[in-house]
Amino acid sequence: MIDLPALPIGPKYMTISPEMAELWLTHCNPAHNRVLSDTVYERYAKAMADGAWRTTHQGIAFDKNGMLLDGQHRLMGIKLSGVSVEMLVIPNCEAETFDVLDSGHRRQAAQLLKIPHRVIVAAAARVIGQMYKMWDPVTLFDGFYDTKAATSDILKAVAAWPELTTMAPIAAASYRASGINQPTHLVVLAQAARTEYAEKIDDWANGLISGANMDAKDPRLVLRNRFFRDRVVLGTSGGRRASYNLIAKSWNSWAQGKLLGTLKTLDGEGVIPVIGTEKFKP
Repeated sequence: MIDLPALPIGPKYMTISPEMAELWLTHCNPAHNRVLSDTVYERYAKAMADGAWRTTHQGIAFDKNGMLLDGQHRLMGIKLSGVSVEMLVIPNCEAETFDVLDSGHRRQAAQLLKIPHRVIVAAAARVIGQMYKMWDPVTLFDGFYDTKAATSDILKAVAAWPELTTMAPIAAASYRASGINQPTHLVVLAQAARTEYAEKIDDWANGLISGANMDAKDPRLVLRNRFFRDRVVLGTSGGRRASYNLIAKSWNSWAQGKLLGTLKTLDGEGVIPVIGTEKFKP
């Protein structure tokens, strides 16, 4: 029995050795994949051998059966170079997606992510990637999120922030219960999960979802009421930064055990930092 290298559960950076690359190419590369171009993989191999390969530039994708969908030239480059290279590995992709992609259509990150709530995770990654300066923006909308971020950059952000995946069910449930914008809420939650206030997330979620037994100035109830009132505006792309700031302000008050009288955005205010992130945010 062939002992193939284990694939990650979700998108993840892995160090791929020449031996791993050879095993995947030999046993996981379908016959219908495009014919290899020696010009391409030799160029990749030279860059890798010279130490000039950029980790964030390209990735390798597998379908739900562990068969290679994309990345055969990069794997061949690793094999030929004889050096191990760190690369983004994306498992559980939809095979049908690549039939469209090879026809010249742009690859969409949400199509490549085989995870629950993948659409809001990809949308949140556009925001958090910019907040943490993970790439130079292509088109930065409202100084907040990149509307034309490359798929590889979005996937890079998802891999760097697994909290986007783990917190997505809370964002989705809160939206169903009270209309709170999912991507921006998810960005707040993902950051909060890395702070000393992470233990407060469960009660935060319970209040937003139930809306019951809360003081009139409870930050969760104040936030619910604001989104009930203005959910149409705050749910649009144009209201995304405003919705983020409202959620961040409410969370910050809740995390510190403070009541909240009013919740509003101010003209000219920047992006509100999530409390506790000053320890790791650039």
